[in-house]
Amino acid sequence: LQPMVPVPGVHTVGEIEMLHALNDPDALVVDMRRHEDRVKGTIPGSISIPYTEATNRMERYGCTKNGTGYDCKAAKKIFGFCNGPVCPQSPLAITAMVKKGFPADKIYYYRGGMLDWAALGLTIEVDKP
Repeated sequence: LQPMVPVPGVHTVGEIEMLHALNDPDALVVDMRRHEDRVKGTIPGSISIPYTEATNRMERYGCTKNGTGYDCKAAKKIFGFCNGPVCPQSPLAITAMVKKGFPADKIYYYRGGMLDWAALGLTIEVDKP
């Protein structure tokens, strides 16, 4: 099982916050799972950045390269998810992002992930292979 808060300062959120984030221009809802999982179904409107690539895409979050690190003052809020409470993919990505300089307080962790999303009957979009 994954902790409720993967890194101090990260906010754990539920479905209502995820739905609001999908309509927030200052937020990115990020599916941090491997592509093989995403193609089976994902949250509509989410973008795919697999956990193994999370720190290679810091510019996608709104950070700018700053010598050996990143300046993330203008970064978007990141709402990350994976398969659910037993999935380590988004916690690993979140931990790596914070180590690279992304502010923990701009990260929102949907611990329930696709497991809870599907169990609640919320809309799922099948991604292209």
